[in-house]
This record gives sequence, C-alpha cells and structure tokens, in this order.
Amino acid sequence: MTSTPEVRQLVSPGSLVRDGGAEVGISAFHDEAVYRAELEKIFARCWLFLGHESQLRNPGDYVSARMGEDDVVVARNSAGQIRAFLNSCRHRGAKICRADHGNSQALRCPYHGWTYDLDGNLIGLPRFKTAYLGEIDRASIKLVEVAKLDTVHGLIFATWDPQAPTLAEYLGDFMPYLDLLLGRSEAGFEVIGGVHKWTIETNWKIPAENFSGDEYHLSTAHASSVEVGLRNRVTEYGHTIHVDEGHGFTREKGGAQQGTAAVTEYTEYVRKMQARIVQKDPGLAEFVPVGVGTIFPNVSFMDSMRFMTLRVWQPAGPRRVDVNSWCLVDSSLPAELKNAAMRQYVLSFGPSGMFEQDDGEIWTSISEATRGVIAQRHAFDYTMGLGHEVPVKDRTGVALPGVMGEAFITEANQRSFYRRWRQLMER
Repeated sequence: MTSTPEVRQLVSPGSLVRDGGAEVGISAFHDEAVYRAELEKIFARCWLFLGHESQLRNPGDYVSARMGEDDVVVARNSAGQIRAFLNSCRHRGAKICRADHGNSQALRCPYHGWTYDLDGNLIGLPRFKTAYLGEIDRASIKLVEVAKLDTVHGLIFATWDPQAPTLAEYLGDFMPYLDLLLGRSEAGFEVIGGVHKWTIETNWKIPAENFSGDEYHLSTAHASSVEVGLRNRVTEYGHTIHVDEGHGFTREKGGAQQGTAAVTEYTEYVRKMQARIVQKDPGLAEFVPVGVGTIFPNVSFMDSMRFMTLRVWQPAGPRRVDVNSWCLVDSSLPAELKNAAMRQYVLSFGPSGMFEQDDGEIWTSISEATRGVIAQRHAFDYTMGLGHEVPVKDRTGVALPGVMGEAFITEANQRSFYRRWRQLMER
C-alpha cells in the first residue's frame, strides 16, 4: 500500500498568541509554515518602509530595498515622482538593479538586455525584429509595481495590497508621535552615512518586539555599557505607549542614551530643541526625544540624546533577519553636529555598535536555545503589567492617543504587537 505524504498544516495563530498576547507559542518563531503565512498575510499586505526621500534627491536616483522576501527598486523618475517596482525582469526574472544605490535613467537586465525606464515601461528589447519578428507587444510588458506608495515626514512606505488602507489610516493613532519624532524640524531630516547592513540568526519578531518597548533588558543585557558611562542607569520613570494598530514606543525620563562618557554637542542641540517645545506645549517635553519604538511590522527607530537611527528587520527565513540601518539628522544642523551624531551612532548601534553586539548575541541565543522539539512545546511569557494599563491622557494629562502601562517597565507593548500579529494572520 502506498502511503500519502503528510501535508504540513499551519498552526493556528489563535493557539500561538493567547490571553491577549500574554503568551506566545515558541513555534511562532521557528515554524516554516507560520513564516510562509507571515510573508503572505503580513508582508504582502502591510505598509512597509522602503527608505528616505533624502536618498532620492535627483531624478534618476534609485535605491534597492526589500518587502518581505521580495526585492524592490525605488527610484525618482524624470517627473520627480517616487516609484517602486519588483526588482525582477519580466523575461526570466533576473535582478534588473544589482547596486544598493545610484543614478540612472533606465534599468537594464544583465541576462538578456531587456531595458526599462523609471516608470516601469519596457523601452529596450534586443533583436526585436530578428528574434521576435516585431511581434511582441512591448507596451503590455511592464515591471511589477507596488499597489500603493506614499510618504510621511520623508519616510517612504509602500504596500502590495491594492485594498490596503491609506498610509495615514495604517499609522492611525501613532501619527502624533511620528510628528514629534520627525515633524519637529522645519528643515526636515536626512540620511547620512549610507545604509548599514548585517544579518542576525534570529526571527524578525524578536528585534521588532524589543524595540517596541523592552526597557526590562537594559540593566542586564547592556550592563557593561552602563558601567563605562555610555548610558545612564535605568530608572522607574518613563512612558511605554502603544496604539491599536500594533505600533508602540518607550521613552525613559530625560531621553534615551544619556551617559557621562557620551555627552556631545548633539546632546546640547537636543536640550535646546526640548526647550523650544516646552515653550509651545509644556506637556510635550515628556515625549521628546521620542525614544525607542516599532511601527508594525518591522521598522524601528531610536530617537536619543546622542543620535537618531531607523532600522528595518527584513525577514529571511524563520531564524534569520537581515538588518538595514540608517542614521538620521536634522537637515538644518551644521556639519560638525551631523558628524557628532554619526560617530555616536556608530559607537552604539550599527554592525559594530556596543549595544548592537549585546542584542545580536542574545537574540541569536534565543533561536539556538528554542529550536528543539521540546522547547517549541512551550510559550514565552508576556504577563508583566497585565491588567495595569491606562489611557495616555489619563496618566499624563496630555491629550495624546494610545494606552500606557501604569509602571514604566511593562510588556504591554509586546502584547499589543502580538495581538496585531494574530489579527492579521487570522484574516
């Protein structure tokens, strides 16, 4: 008798995220079927971060990016519009753009020479008359374009889902905090130093949830950086806030990344900025710099007393994440202050940063320690602060949206992140 091969079924998202996010099954971070479903239900449908407008200043400028596991090329066309396409030739699928960034008026496939303009049109086809006998309809063959693209405060987002809500609707109640993060400078912000890239052997959700609001790990994972004065010791005062859309951030008193060994000219710039904000609205002083956060699913930021950084956690399998990281600065700053922020960013974060090394090592160990059959029968615990959450305006007196923990150190944001994950995985 011939046996029928077993078909691997997706584990129910409801069985993985339980009690409102208080428990998350460990197999959610290892299971191949879960990962493939994430690519389809989250990364093929959510708004995803592609880059910053300052990387595309001139017509013809382009950058490579990724949406889930789909490579894309993002370019500013001759009319000044930003467009994004699947980085794959329509003939045999080879990458049409093989550089991280550059400037060009056309994208030429290195395999057979098919060439496209920056609106996705097929404008060049070798041997059109002799090989194709002039019979192929070039006008009907275009690069696959994202369904929607939009920008907010210079950040470029796109989605593959034509039925997706607008970007403003997707960001929802997080918009006031994004305004505080990137809307506080009349000159806007810009990327300096290019894009830093590295790989960590862990699931993409581990770093995304950490940046969403994990103040708990600072005293242990980053103890050495505290001892050498690169940051202050963690207090019990701050705000850890999330909104219904799964976005969240945490901000400690005085601002993240304070430290006796790390005071620079940039720190003084931040203090002057705080003073200007206090004059306009004293309550907002508690929210600038904004701190550390994640916009669901996989773009995170750190707005600190020494630098600002953005990073994307690109999924590359259940146990691997490719990290892209940028340093952002206020465009109005003099060159020396921009350089000071860049130096502090490199010292602390990025592939060689002291804090980054701590996190990467621990996140890798999570995957190693939980990859076995027995480990995956169990769940991670996210009960810290459960049942102790209040509206932001009730605790702070400031008319801002969202919910925060009664205590500064809480896992409320992680629970919100996984509730949103379950909601999207079940749709």
